[in-house]
Amino acid sequence: MTSLPSNEALFHLNAKVIQRSRGKSAVAAAAYRAGARLTDARTGSVWDYTRKRHILDSYVTAPAGAPAWALDRETLWSRAELAEVRRNSQTAREIEVSIPRDLPPAAWRAFLADVARPYVEAGAVVDTCIHVPPAADKALNAHAHMLMTCRRLDPVSETGFARTRNNDLAAFFESGGRRGGGTRGDALKAERGRVAAVVNDHLRRAGSRRRADHRSYEARGDPRPPEPHIGEGRKSATVRRRSHDRRTIVVAGLRQAKTIENQIIEVEKEMAVRAKGFARAPARKDRPEHQQDYKLGLLADRFPDGDFTPFRDALYLVDIKDPRRTRVLTRDGAWVEADDESGTVSLWGPRSPAAAALANAIGGSTGYGVDTLPRTATAKKPGKNRRKGGIPEAEAISLADRWRRRGFSDVTESPAGVRVGLGGRSRLLDSGDHIDLIGPVSDAALRALAAKAAEDWSGTLELDGPWPPEATARLWTECQRQGVELAGYTPPPAAAAAWAAESGSVADMATKLRAVRSETAESDLLLGAAAGDVASLKKLAPDLRAFVAGHLDDEQRRDLARADREEVVASLVEFRKLGAAELERQKAERIAGRPSIFDAPAKPADAPARDAAPAFGRRSNPID
Repeated sequence: MTSLPSNEALFHLNAKVIQRSRGKSAVAAAAYRAGARLTDARTGSVWDYTRKRHILDSYVTAPAGAPAWALDRETLWSRAELAEVRRNSQTAREIEVSIPRDLPPAAWRAFLADVARPYVEAGAVVDTCIHVPPAADKALNAHAHMLMTCRRLDPVSETGFARTRNNDLAAFFESGGRRGGGTRGDALKAERGRVAAVVNDHLRRAGSRRRADHRSYEARGDPRPPEPHIGEGRKSATVRRRSHDRRTIVVAGLRQAKTIENQIIEVEKEMAVRAKGFARAPARKDRPEHQQDYKLGLLADRFPDGDFTPFRDALYLVDIKDPRRTRVLTRDGAWVEADDESGTVSLWGPRSPAAAALANAIGGSTGYGVDTLPRTATAKKPGKNRRKGGIPEAEAISLADRWRRRGFSDVTESPAGVRVGLGGRSRLLDSGDHIDLIGPVSDAALRALAAKAAEDWSGTLELDGPWPPEATARLWTECQRQGVELAGYTPPPAAAAAWAAESGSVADMATKLRAVRSETAESDLLLGAAAGDVASLKKLAPDLRAFVAGHLDDEQRRDLARADREEVVASLVEFRKLGAAELERQKAERIAGRPSIFDAPAKPADAPARDAAPAFGRRSNPID
């Protein structure tokens, strides 16, 4: 792990000029950066850096229509030196830009081409060299040196370059003073911002969630202290003597401390995502402000293109347990929620400028629209006043578990209460003794509220404050369905009449369902008795038992056992009549002194013939 947080990419851009007055030569600079042997045609000097290591690639990019010599490094920079006649001339410009580690090497050329494109379009020839020396953490410190010509190409000039400086190129790096337009340093700040945008664009294409920021910690509002600067000379001297000096020791210590802190933050983020209850990490006495670090990290991981540092002190809870949804509770009790499925950022709760700004920041980084949801109504347990202060974590966990057992999956525990998503724009905030309805009062919200009262509030519910009349009538109806008393409320006649009609139809439907279930059960017993199951025969009603045992013969019972349940259900009335007639016949026989079929195992030989029973399973003789 590096000293950078998991959501940050290293950004480095250093701009300089090659000045003859400082003893610098564009040919020497090109030879050093390319690791080549070049001869300066102006002075005859030979610059040989072929033994230089860690040079991965080098190439020259020229504007469209450039002559062939512009792509030859030695000729290009010799002509650039010849084009400058003053002893204090600027013979080249250079930028050094870091290459993010998350970019694969195959994408480096495309990335550097996007960085250099405005310079080439402005008329400069750009000599690009990619260096990959080892970094302090043993990984590669990939970066590129871009050496640019200060004059446009001119085919009619003896040197091949224009007589005047390229002001379009200089405008990228110089402002204020004789350049005019803003103050000194503004142009370079803008150019750093442009290159950072190019870095982030390529990081997105590579699937990385890291992002680069060209601003200083102070400009971002980040309390982290900046590292002391280490120049190339100090770094080279440290490498040569293989030991640190006082400044490099300080920098190495700062980086080690940052690396350890990043590891701690990653553990805290994992705890916040996996731990049950409030999405938070344990407090640390050594750094009480660390609580905000991992919250910012969670937001940056979820929304890598947003800048959330300004909201550092406003964050109270960040919940990303659901990979499709993000819940943020600010310290003033407002909620900001981002839903990837609907593509919206919802803002609700107390009016909060910080929460509104945070919602806009998330919306700006994702392209989501911001939807402000009002608190529509409140209900409570009768006789209870709203609690003051937050809800204990143990109680919040218990409340949340009950909501999950009721079948709700979009549930978030928080010190402000348990937030329950109901789909669409409707939400509930359960504080234990109070429930706030947020957004539209949907049927789902009313069902959830009545279920809460039935299970947790002893079947009673009381309105707390004004309610929309139409919504109150719907709530009363839902309470009737779930057996909940809505205290102190008298429904309007229309609502009462509608419920009377609904409850009557429900009762009638329940009676019909019971009858259907009874007929189905009797049909199953009848089929079992016909197949020879004595237990099923004993469970039958007397008339149906007489029908199977006394009215049917063996062949008819076999046909009945093969019949479909639907056929039997449709014929139950007829079977009962036949069974009742069989009971009357058996009663008459007993009075006459003859034994019943239930009294003897076999029928009398002189028993009269029975009425014919319907045949089953035969297409030619269907049931009547």
